[in-house]
Amino acid sequence: MPHNKTSSEPHGVDLLRLRRLLERPELARAIDAIQDRLERGGAKQVSIPAPTEQERRALDELLGRRPGSAKRLNVPLAQLEEVLQGAGIAPDLETAIAALRGPLRDRPGEREAELQRWRTLFERHRIEAERLGASAWLQWIERDGLLKRVAGRDPSRADSLIRQALDVLQRLPAQGIAQSALAANCLGDAHGLDSGRPVATLLRRALMQGSTDLDLGDDELWAAVGVLAGGGIASTALVLNLTAGGDGALATCLDAAAGIGEPIYLTLRQLLHDRVTWYLAGGPVSVCENPAVVAEAANRLGAACRPLICTRGQPSAAVTTLLGQLGDAGAVIRYHGDFDWAGIRIANGVIARHGAIPWRMAARDYLDAPDSGKPLSADPVDAAWDADLAPAMRRRNQAIEEERLLAGLLDDLQT
Repeated sequence: MPHNKTSSEPHGVDLLRLRRLLERPELARAIDAIQDRLERGGAKQVSIPAPTEQERRALDELLGRRPGSAKRLNVPLAQLEEVLQGAGIAPDLETAIAALRGPLRDRPGEREAELQRWRTLFERHRIEAERLGASAWLQWIERDGLLKRVAGRDPSRADSLIRQALDVLQRLPAQGIAQSALAANCLGDAHGLDSGRPVATLLRRALMQGSTDLDLGDDELWAAVGVLAGGGIASTALVLNLTAGGDGALATCLDAAAGIGEPIYLTLRQLLHDRVTWYLAGGPVSVCENPAVVAEAANRLGAACRPLICTRGQPSAAVTTLLGQLGDAGAVIRYHGDFDWAGIRIANGVIARHGAIPWRMAARDYLDAPDSGKPLSADPVDAAWDADLAPAMRRRNQAIEEERLLAGLLDDLQT
């Protein structure tokens, strides 16, 4: 007896028979795959990986084919559609799946609509970004997908984040404003520009200003535009006999300390708040890696020591800011550090960022140093200034600390 269709059934679909035929546990994975393929478009068949014996038997019986044993079970969509049409169950496969699962999504159309929403969002902010000189940044966060990621792919959230980022950029460069104050003013959250927060993540690329040096820390990047992370008090630079002109406290402190050959710490806040005119005596400004070198220079040379700055390992935002200011003032900067792989990395960074000259950092200087008894550790790195240095260090496998070369350094520092 023919099945009596209800008025709620889709046109041309025998829903009861369709459910009996396809709504079985052993066909569930196949129907899922078919629905996904119909919604995405494209392929003429679906493939079921690692089918169970029940799945294999059900599909082979449904399609009227001999049992197979392949590790993947193919389901030709046209063949399944012919089965449904021939049995008078449904006019086509798409109508059948929609009757079982509800309206099918137009995924290509959804993707295009989403792409258009994002294109419109970026276009909305393009004029403002161009006015702020941030067009390249806007293009990058669009091309890289960074804005989508930090916004959780929510266009409304993304629009708010980009407005906040542009508001921050509009206030840069600053002159010694606290990062928390800038965040509170622009974002309504004093911690909104902390490392890892969405707007801070977006702005990192803008703050790099075309630099490819991914080793730059967030504090250094903010300091370069006059923003003080943590108030700029924790980040310091150790200096000896550096002098400057100006009416503020920084110049006074520097001159007083240099007059007696006493090392002094400068904070990032001082360097950005109290701008000075740096006095350069015609010779180079020397930079070392370890505080012990500064201490010995002060002990042995005192006021007769040439200007000396210490990075204390990886340069802080204060050190980077100070070296940048000295470079802008025309200083010739020379650098010395440890002969270990970390020291070579630091030297590469200082030389690349500030145009520093290697100071007693050649392969010959390394080979002439007395044995330390300490093997090298960590991953090797080439020295950008001397192709022979890294191979020499690999062969000798000795870490030579800066303090072991102190005599030569002090000779160079004496006026």
